[in-house]
Amino acid sequence: MTNEAQPHETTSAHDFPGFRLGEPGDVVIHAGPRQSPRIVSVPTRHSEHLIDLLAGDDLFDSVTGLLETLDVSGLMVDFVEGEFGRIVYVYPAYGPDAEHPMSFTAEFHHEGPAVLRHASATVGAKDGEPFAHIHASWLTEDGLAEGGHLLPGTLIGPGGMRLRVFALTDAQQLSEADPETGFFAFAPTALHSPATESAQASASASASTDAVISRVRPGELIDEAIVAICREAGFDSAEVRASLGSTTGAVFLDGTAPWPAVEFTHLTGSVRGALGDDAKVRLDAEVVDVDGEVHAGRLAIGANPVAVTFELLVLPTTCP
Repeated sequence: MTNEAQPHETTSAHDFPGFRLGEPGDVVIHAGPRQSPRIVSVPTRHSEHLIDLLAGDDLFDSVTGLLETLDVSGLMVDFVEGEFGRIVYVYPAYGPDAEHPMSFTAEFHHEGPAVLRHASATVGAKDGEPFAHIHASWLTEDGLAEGGHLLPGTLIGPGGMRLRVFALTDAQQLSEADPETGFFAFAPTALHSPATESAQASASASASTDAVISRVRPGELIDEAIVAICREAGFDSAEVRASLGSTTGAVFLDGTAPWPAVEFTHLTGSVRGALGDDAKVRLDAEVVDVDGEVHAGRLAIGANPVAVTFELLVLPTTCP
């Protein structure tokens, strides 16, 4: 749900709430003051890199270390293939009351190799130090699908791991406390330098940038938010990559995952005709629910409001 697992109250894996449950896709109104704007976007240039991580290394140290290696202040990451070693994680849980219905489970550990299914990461800074938000799913040695919000102490497995890293030239990700939800969340922020200011002065955003990173606040429909981001950036066609966050349950074309929150291990898809009146959106996702179960499929349109926050990377494409 957030880039740091800081629940209002940690629960066990199967604590059942004493308040009325909503249906998948029901909007949650958080107890804190409503924040504006609801969508925050920063255009940026970017570069793409395939990077291999070594067996036995600490995943969080390896991922945050890429900020220095690539000399940038922000990254969005797709995990391509590989193995986890030790996994430290939590997953969504019911909160303590109706005003705070979302929380996290207590910490779980998975010992031993596990094959990567999906994972995505946002990498930036918190309190001036490198920081990463990582959601992942994996297959255990028994063939069970598990997943959740990863925590420091997670290790790369014997097979190593390959990442597709999107390095952000003109933007950074800063982890901030969100007064609306009571959780921490990444906020995209523009980097201001003579080089970027000169580029912006000499060309329009659509000509000088080739990506947009965005934060979407609670209650916004994820597909509508993506179309709005494209329109603001001037992208008629675009793809969604390396994105993660939460919605209030999940509504797929062929099923649902329960309310009040699921965490996305990845979100990918495309937008066509965003600048017209009939935009077409296709989004494929995998999520982890309040029972720790993994669900995957194509998201239903107009049915998946953000639960706490969503971190998006949107890249323009040329429609065939």
